[in-house]
Amino acid sequence: MHAQVQASVEILSPVPVGGKCGEKDYERLFIREPEVKAREGKMAYVRPEYHDRIMRITRVIGHDRLSLSAYIDHVLTHHFNQCEEAIKSLYARNYDAVF
Repeated sequence: MHAQVQASVEILSPVPVGGKCGEKDYERLFIREPEVKAREGKMAYVRPEYHDRIMRITRVIGHDRLSLSAYIDHVLTHHFNQCEEAIKSLYARNYDAVF
């Protein structure tokens, strides 16, 4: 028997290229409920100083309602949205097919 998983992803407009992230943009992009729960993901290690910084951000700005995993997921989603074309290009340039 196969389980079917359904996910919805909200596409958020990015911060203007070259522009600084304002308070409203920051909250809209990063301080919100996650689309994927942490238990559905994988474990990753974060350097201690980033862990401490992220925990302070999620406790204070997220009012203790935002998990470390959710915050990291939002940051990575934003990064991949902003850098998708560069990543694809670099990947294609560096990928050597096995066959």
